[in-house]
Amino acid sequence: MLKWEDALLPDKYDQNFFECSAQPTKEEFRQAVEYQQKLGLNYIKLESDEPLTDCFGLESGVTLTMALKTDGENRKTNPDLEFHTPSKNELEEIEVKHFASVYGEDFTRRNVRRMYEKLTYHGAYLDGKLVGACYSFSTDGVTAIDGLIVDEAFRKRYIATSLIAEVKRAYPDTVLFLHADEDDTPKDMYKKMGFETVDRLYEYLSTDIANLPDVKNT
Repeated sequence: MLKWEDALLPDKYDQNFFECSAQPTKEEFRQAVEYQQKLGLNYIKLESDEPLTDCFGLESGVTLTMALKTDGENRKTNPDLEFHTPSKNELEEIEVKHFASVYGEDFTRRNVRRMYEKLTYHGAYLDGKLVGACYSFSTDGVTAIDGLIVDEAFRKRYIATSLIAEVKRAYPDTVLFLHADEDDTPKDMYKKMGFETVDRLYEYLSTDIANLPDVKNT
């Protein structure tokens, strides 16, 4: 297993995980748990391109990589929206509003401040108010879109589809792709927009490693 970690956001699972090239042994998993515990972290996440036969009691999930396969000319959008780069404060407020109850306000704000200078953010505005946002980054002819969020009070007004169309306009000569939870409903919206699944990532997570069966019995 190969460990990926971000010391500035040690509690961000997506940037702190063990990459598995094959099924880990129980000894390898035990060593990974001990490493997390030495860092004072009570979670562990494994990622693999293939499903593991033994996930050691971790909760499993699948993240889809979806690529846009059509030009999207028939995609419904909201003509009343304006698009600008949102300020850091605007992003913090919309993220805190929706994610603080899950991740905590401190982490949510730190995450925005950490990522703001690294990525290109796109904001959708209605009557001067930020109602949706996402970020993107491009490399080698492909553009990834992630962090898509729409203010709950403004949903079902084609804000998400408009944001994706805006990113596509900004990068017309690249292949646009995004990630979606296999068990969540946004993937169905992406399919309607012309995205197709091109890859799968198998993820295994525990946020309380002290209560994992193999850990409790050691």
